[in-house]
Amino acid sequence: MNFRMKMRAAALAAGVGLAATAIGAPANAGVVTISNIQGVWSVASPTGSINNGSPTSTVSWGHGVEDGGYRKSSYSFTAAGSPFSADLGDGDEGGPFKLGTFQHNNWPVTGTTLQNVKLTVSALVTIDGVDIGLQDFVYGFTHVETPNEGSGWFGACQFGGTSGDSNNKYGCSDKVLVNTISYNNSFVFGKDTYTLDIAGFLVGGNLASSFITKESAVVSEKCGKDKKGKWKYCDVTHAFDNKADIMATVSMVSSAVPEPATWAMMIVGFGAVGTMVRSSRRRATFAA
Repeated sequence: MNFRMKMRAAALAAGVGLAATAIGAPANAGVVTISNIQGVWSVASPTGSINNGSPTSTVSWGHGVEDGGYRKSSYSFTAAGSPFSADLGDGDEGGPFKLGTFQHNNWPVTGTTLQNVKLTVSALVTIDGVDIGLQDFVYGFTHVETPNEGSGWFGACQFGGTSGDSNNKYGCSDKVLVNTISYNNSFVFGKDTYTLDIAGFLVGGNLASSFITKESAVVSEKCGKDKKGKWKYCDVTHAFDNKADIMATVSMVSSAVPEPATWAMMIVGFGAVGTMVRSSRRRATFAA
């Protein structure tokens, strides 16, 4: 390889190196801390009565069948009290960690029932000790209410079994789904973008986007005998917890589109290639 070819190769390598450095520069690493979590329900459709509080917020619906309508079906969200921290670099993910505890208080109801509702999770976010303020993240939930008596001759339940069996003892079970793709899940610090995503419900040690919730009931049962030896009956409450932790992950996301400063570095790099090539040509001509 002659002198001119060597100079061109060196110039090209230098220019490409400058451009590659500009394009491939990773996002800054940072310790992200999520704390002071709170959740509020909103936009219950087609119906729902909302009572937001701290640390627990609820949304209820329908006309309760038990206790003269007192016991309505409802969702509750109880925010986690412990903060979560993760040291994140470009493309890293931290978690899953607990956002809070979800519960479906599943009582038999009549009338219009809930189908969709949004949960806004607010949290204080700090990055490397810098407080970037309270951030809001919005997630959607879908509710599937089933007829307690089931359908068909045997009372088949929509999510398996029949009404009255061991899994549907007091009526067919319902289903709750959380949308892991949120309405809003990102926040920005400097040039870095982060996301807070729902990983799912933690059910039986596994993450899932939905879970089945059993129907509760108040049932008249034998509770002893009177003085004449006859059985007397009492109302006994059978309520299922239907609880699951809502788990989340926090990630750092970097942009693949070069910013103006990056383009400037690339121009400088390729300019250096041109300058060095032209210089080598002049030297070669002078030598000839």
